[in-house]
Amino acid sequence: CDFPEIKHGNIYDEDRYKQSFPVAIGKYFYYSCDRSFASPSQTLWTQIICTEEGWSPMPKCIRQCFFPWVENGHSTSSGQTHQEGDTVQIVCNAGYSLLYNQSNLRCTESGWSTPPTCSQLVIILIISVLSLCFWTSFASGLSILWILSKNQLLVLLICSTVVLVSNSLISALILVNSFLVSGLGLSLCCCSSFLRKCGPPPPIDNGDITSFPLPAYAPGSSVEYRCQAFYALQGNRNVICSNGQWSEPPKCLDACVVSEEMMEKHNIQLRWRHEKKFYSRTGDNIEFICKVGYHRKSPGHAFRITCQEGKVIYPTC
Repeated sequence: CDFPEIKHGNIYDEDRYKQSFPVAIGKYFYYSCDRSFASPSQTLWTQIICTEEGWSPMPKCIRQCFFPWVENGHSTSSGQTHQEGDTVQIVCNAGYSLLYNQSNLRCTESGWSTPPTCSQLVIILIISVLSLCFWTSFASGLSILWILSKNQLLVLLICSTVVLVSNSLISALILVNSFLVSGLGLSLCCCSSFLRKCGPPPPIDNGDITSFPLPAYAPGSSVEYRCQAFYALQGNRNVICSNGQWSEPPKCLDACVVSEEMMEKHNIQLRWRHEKKFYSRTGDNIEFICKVGYHRKSPGHAFRITCQEGKVIYPTC
């Protein structure tokens, strides 16, 4: 069997074993998938065996789309993870709609086909350009229309504070998921709080946020992280936006992978013969025994180890 080219995945210790291909029938390897992808077995490491027909099962990594809770709408899929090709339906509340007025989303190789967000319907109001800037006050949460020329809608922002900005240069920013308050003519006005928003939350290795990422977050907003299967979360799972910066995100500690080759080298095996525990979470215990015909060379306590951030110390017989 030739080297298995796995889209969005790789075999265990790939750099080490790649030179040994092609391999004989009966040889087996383990592969894992990249973040947001999973094998059909949904395990961290999946075994594939070289057969006369090729690799069995055929290694494949399938996109996993987490469906968040829908604000201003609802769906039976909220809080669930869907596989590539799945379709879900969203029902938005009155006055709200999905992007392009769609009702169904599909999990694709690159994620959701449309952001699963119910936004207020935008009412486009045509206002002639104003030659002079002026300031007025608004209640918290109302929206502001910012127009620089006739029939040209540039920015919609939900504001808590309005500040006059003369000859502003940030007109290229466009937000489409806001509501337009009609009946008022404004020119060159924006929100002071907009300048202190945070961008998307920082990515973490082997983990992701539980909600759909937004292009911008208001000060005080928080998001929650979770780790992939068999990875342990360390730190605060919630981060908060403050003055344009996110608080420190958590870490997802590596799982421990027990190598059959290393067990063979040290003349040991897993204590429980029925156990196929080749990977463990940080903090889990792993027990070894000597193979038949061998006796302990390492001290007794070394045969019961605790997984520590992906590190496995093997005893010897």
